[in-house]
Amino acid sequence: MTSAFRHTATVCLLALAASAAVAETHPLDDSLSHTVPPTAQMQWLPQTRGDQAGGMEAWVRVNIHIDTQDWIGRSGRVYMVLPRDETASLEAVWTTDGKLLAGRLVSGERALVYAGNITTSALRDQMLVRLRSGPDWQSNSRRLNFHFEIDVDSPPATLRP
Repeated sequence: MTSAFRHTATVCLLALAASAAVAETHPLDDSLSHTVPPTAQMQWLPQTRGDQAGGMEAWVRVNIHIDTQDWIGRSGRVYMVLPRDETASLEAVWTTDGKLLAGRLVSGERALVYAGNITTSALRDQMLVRLRSGPDWQSNSRRLNFHFEIDVDSPPATLRP
């Protein structure tokens, strides 16, 4: 390997490491998001031969409104987060109308819902979400604390005179 190639390879690796280190995670304001209807009731799933444990399920439509005003001109990845539930595991699977990505997550995880440049003051979409839990779910009515966060990976755009 030539000295010039090693130097170029080292510079490239340092640039990649620096760009990875620049990514920062920030909470996003989704206070204008809301479910339709405002509450959803978990219902017991019928037990089957293949699934003796059963569980509970609910379907809910969510009008998503994520404030991205502070991130216009930057690029990054937006994640939906479902904090860990100490009493039971919950799975969320959703489809969208197209602006955000469809996906799946379980309590204690986060899932990618958008990647790219932020060009508008808000990300808006509608999700149809299926929530499922095992039989250890404690209540048929419970507040879920989904939230959104962004990993920003580019500096703000600079304006030229």
